[in-house]
Amino acid sequence: MRRVRWKSKYSSGISKIDNHNKNLLNILNDLVIKANQLEHCQDLSDLHKHIGELVEIELQKIDTGQFKEIQDLLIMELPLAARNTQACHDCNLCDHLDEQVGQWLKLDKVNKFTVKNE
Repeated sequence: MRRVRWKSKYSSGISKIDNHNKNLLNILNDLVIKANQLEHCQDLSDLHKHIGELVEIELQKIDTGQFKEIQDLLIMELPLAARNTQACHDCNLCDHLDEQVGQWLKLDKVNKFTVKNE
């Protein structure tokens, strides 16, 4: 997966949704940088590749305004199955990603509630 730059064509026109989606891209871009610097397990490499494929797909669905498939994948895969097994390299990237995604999902719930009530 390579880093993804936010482009104006990805905008939904609703600043809270756009900021939320930008935050997810920042989390994923942070993962790209750290994964290139640290040795990590195959599970993280596989997740990394799958996310990269989904990002390309999701960014083409400009009218949706959400990264739903990526969100669902992260919820399903985290924490990684390799964590605390012999396959784990103790890089802590999956723990860091799990924590960041958890915070991002909490903000998603707040934003959905706020946008509906505005």
